[in-house]
Amino acid sequence: MDIFKKTREDEIEFKSFTDKVDNVYMKLQPYEEEIDLFDIASIKKNFIAKTDDFFREDRKLNIGIIGRVKVGKSTFLNSLLFDGTDILPSAVTPKTAALTRIEYDDDNRIEIEYFSHEEWKLILSKSKDDIQADEYVVAREIVSMVKERELEPEKYILKGHETIHYETYDELMNELNEYVGENGTFTPIVKSVRIFVDKEELEDISVVDTPGLYDPILSRVDKTKQFMELCDVVFFLSKSTSFLDKNDIDLMASQLPKKGVKKVVLVCSRFDDGLRDTLWNCKNIKEAIDSTKQKLTNYAQQAFINYRNNNIYVNNDIIEQFKHPVFVSSMVENMSKKSVEEFNKKEMRIYEDLCAQNKPTNKDLRTIGNMDEVRKIFKDVVEQKEQMLEEKASTFIPIAKDELNDKLVRISKLASKRSEQLKIYDKEKLSEQKRLITSQINKMNSNLEIVFNELLEKVDQHKMQAISEIRAYNREYLQVSEKEGVTTHFEIRKESTAVWCKPWTWGTSSRVIYSYDEKYQYIDAYDAIENIRNFVEDGKECIELAFNKSLDIAALKHQLLSIIIDNLDSLGENFDASYYKMLVEKTLQGIRIPTIEFPTTQFEEIITSEFNGEIKSNSMKSNFKKILSDTIYDVREGICKKLEHEVMRFSDTIESLKQSFSKDLLGDIQKELNTVIEQSGDKEAKIARYQEIIDIIEKININE
Repeated sequence: MDIFKKTREDEIEFKSFTDKVDNVYMKLQPYEEEIDLFDIASIKKNFIAKTDDFFREDRKLNIGIIGRVKVGKSTFLNSLLFDGTDILPSAVTPKTAALTRIEYDDDNRIEIEYFSHEEWKLILSKSKDDIQADEYVVAREIVSMVKERELEPEKYILKGHETIHYETYDELMNELNEYVGENGTFTPIVKSVRIFVDKEELEDISVVDTPGLYDPILSRVDKTKQFMELCDVVFFLSKSTSFLDKNDIDLMASQLPKKGVKKVVLVCSRFDDGLRDTLWNCKNIKEAIDSTKQKLTNYAQQAFINYRNNNIYVNNDIIEQFKHPVFVSSMVENMSKKSVEEFNKKEMRIYEDLCAQNKPTNKDLRTIGNMDEVRKIFKDVVEQKEQMLEEKASTFIPIAKDELNDKLVRISKLASKRSEQLKIYDKEKLSEQKRLITSQINKMNSNLEIVFNELLEKVDQHKMQAISEIRAYNREYLQVSEKEGVTTHFEIRKESTAVWCKPWTWGTSSRVIYSYDEKYQYIDAYDAIENIRNFVEDGKECIELAFNKSLDIAALKHQLLSIIIDNLDSLGENFDASYYKMLVEKTLQGIRIPTIEFPTTQFEEIITSEFNGEIKSNSMKSNFKKILSDTIYDVREGICKKLEHEVMRFSDTIESLKQSFSKDLLGDIQKELNTVIEQSGDKEAKIARYQEIIDIIEKININE
């Protein structure tokens, strides 16, 4: 369209801005010894990449689906784009979470990007270290998956990219799981996948399911960040039972708008989980729905108000977008399209939980699912794409100027802080301040120890509850209902065709086919497979719930920050707590709820190797039930061991964090103090240079 063609005026304006960035960089380059200019240089690079992408002839509206692992992104997209059919496989662990882009084309195909040689080399290197940090754990598991599948990664790494064409849309969807599914053959070596499907409602838009910014594989984080630079609309999913932590809020309110995202829709996903926690205290399901929505809406509004109060540069219009979340449950939406008899065991459990006060009607289920509201938002977004893209085209330079100004303000503040410290303190006093801070950090270790130990006690307590629940589920999944089948039997009889008044027919006969139905009872072997899968899903949910109950990231961060800031504030007026708050935030990024994987293939094969289809004879039924009982027992013990392993691994991580927390924090503080101490040897000259930096930045007029 004409409005998206880069005009001569655009080119002049863009060139003028990039020249200005170059000019700023050149003015500050002589001071690289005092300040880091990497962020200034990246502004120009990102600006050129964004504008070049935007003015492509085939530019589409980029819609991103963002959220942590297991917030229901795949189910959400399947419900939104494919009417609830399980087209996009669920990537339930970080190692299986490839960035997946979906677009329209009449040529059904997938374009696969494998890890590069350098990326694979880094994964291999990390897989050899027995370190419990996420990126090392995931690296080991990826390499293990490759060995299990007997893949030759070098063969695909050499390809780099691969395009596979399919005759039909259905054929593509049947094969997709091999590249992005949890158990896909090629999943462990895939970095991203681009899916082109013959589905006209996707024309002119590009929908991307992102692995997120918390992926342990850094190359996939980079891929997500690259996409975010080009993103126009974002559906941000946050699970109802762990709604909106600080990282989520910061990403939505601060980072996405700075990337040029024009619209962010906050989706409270898996709403039924939050609803079931409220239902027991309400008279009926409608009251529970209203109460849960109000509670979560109030929380969202207050969270963003608090964020705005602490971040003066946040755009108020952006904040307003997030104060009214959309509540959805994609699974309950899919349930509303079935009869109760058609529910699988997981759906039946949700249904039974929702029956706490009274049976939900189909209308209730649709209200809980609420995908119609999302579809309307999605439809409005698509219909407004020209307007949105036109607005975006006009904001490239203002957004980039704001980003440049933000970087310059930060540099100026750092220069001012260091200059003030050099003016107030001599080398001896700076060294004394360093000793005081070191002493204070050592004093607060006992308080930090209490917080971390309480966390580990909670994890252990909820672990025991989860094991008890998992063992209780065992009985439920031992049961397989017998079904009624019908066999039709056919008999051929010889019947006389003689007619007494027609002598020539005497002695003649014909063959007549008779049929009759015989009912029988049988067990379907596939029911056992479904029991195993559902048992594993329930077990994984128990484990996840145990960690969610134990670990309130936001509360934990608040506790730790309070201890640290209270202690460091006591050092006096010259201590800048806000500066060290940023250092604390960086240190706390290591605390995450574990993601659980428990493959069922080996257990399913125990059943399928012995049984297939209908099991009719009593002896076969008896044998089947014994094998199922043994298999469910093994699954139960395996899940419990997995929980024990994850708790041990999580405890090791927390223990390691507890040991290194003060050291890491002290290291950052000492690094900054050491910088100032070193510069105090040539105090006057350094103060003069910092003042020069401040003066240069004050004279820069970004809007000229």
